[in-house]
Amino acid sequence: MQAFATLLERLVLTPSRNAKLALLTTYFKATPDPDRGYALAAITSNLDTGTVKAAALRTLATERIDGELFALSYDYVGDLAETIALIWQSQTPEPEASPSLGEVVHVLKNASKSDALKRVMHWLDIMPIKDRYALVKLATGGLRIGLSARLAKQALADFGGKAVEDIEEVWHAQTPPYTQLFSWLEGKADRPSSHVAAPFRPVMLATPLDESDLAKLNLIDFAVEWKWDGIRVQCVCDQGVKRLYTRTGDDISGAFPDVVEALNVDATLDGELLVGRYDGTRIHLGSFGDLQQRLNRKQVSPAMLREFPATVRFYDVLVENGEDRRGLPLIERRARLEAIAAKLDPSRFDLSPQLSASNLEELAALRANPPEGIIEG
Repeated sequence: MQAFATLLERLVLTPSRNAKLALLTTYFKATPDPDRGYALAAITSNLDTGTVKAAALRTLATERIDGELFALSYDYVGDLAETIALIWQSQTPEPEASPSLGEVVHVLKNASKSDALKRVMHWLDIMPIKDRYALVKLATGGLRIGLSARLAKQALADFGGKAVEDIEEVWHAQTPPYTQLFSWLEGKADRPSSHVAAPFRPVMLATPLDESDLAKLNLIDFAVEWKWDGIRVQCVCDQGVKRLYTRTGDDISGAFPDVVEALNVDATLDGELLVGRYDGTRIHLGSFGDLQQRLNRKQVSPAMLREFPATVRFYDVLVENGEDRRGLPLIERRARLEAIAAKLDPSRFDLSPQLSASNLEELAALRANPPEGIIEG
């Protein structure tokens, strides 16, 4: 637990992306299984400890600390884990060694609520401040340490000398504590299985061009589309299993049931998640602010579904009827995408239109006068 607590503390205090990557790769090298796998799961929000809730911890704290003092301290500090870590009054005269991260996770996942709280109280008594902080963060599942799941996957790639796309290909088929994944990255085992229903596949992300790069382009070699101001998503329907992923592979299906339910073709499609209303002919897009009303929710109300209906504007097809299409030329994938889109609900899905420009000046004119405010490039 001490190593995990030290990792969290350093990640919180480290603003540099490269420094965060270095901290993670060093931790993965130095920490044995299963602790490093549980730490990875916690960092990527894939660890469900389940039994201890924030409200129960607040109650626990007020049993040990004056309620008014705790309330004032919590209001001032603004973070439950930090407040409890700093203000907790231990009743253990002599400090003891903190348990391992694996032991803590095992207890939190398997003990009853009452037994788990008793163990948490004991651990808070014997732990130093930074370990208490990590314990409460782990128990409540709210790390918020300024580190994305994508960055954690990049650290795994750096640790194992792999491409981050290789990590993303197998990620959704792995479960904590990821022992097979780490064995592969250390060269001790074969590549783990990537077989999982409706898997995520890495996508090609947008890359900005300098003016000098743009001047070298021959437009005849390129297709041109608008860059829509939504969030990049991947719609997957695999033999009846349906999922919606962000561009980094986070499953957001629960927040967008209207999109997921409307997927009725066996395919993996790359597109932009937006909010829009269908008038019987075309979808009229709302603003990014409208889309924000739907983001970061585990569940969405019927009123929200009616007021901010989600839609996806497709860019590409990655898989069709179980066949990987990523190796095909874009022009052929576009033809397949058009055929697939014709089978989908037009009130929920459409295509990102391809634009026509014979030279860079025409392209610049299009960019300077986009037809809709939701276009950002």
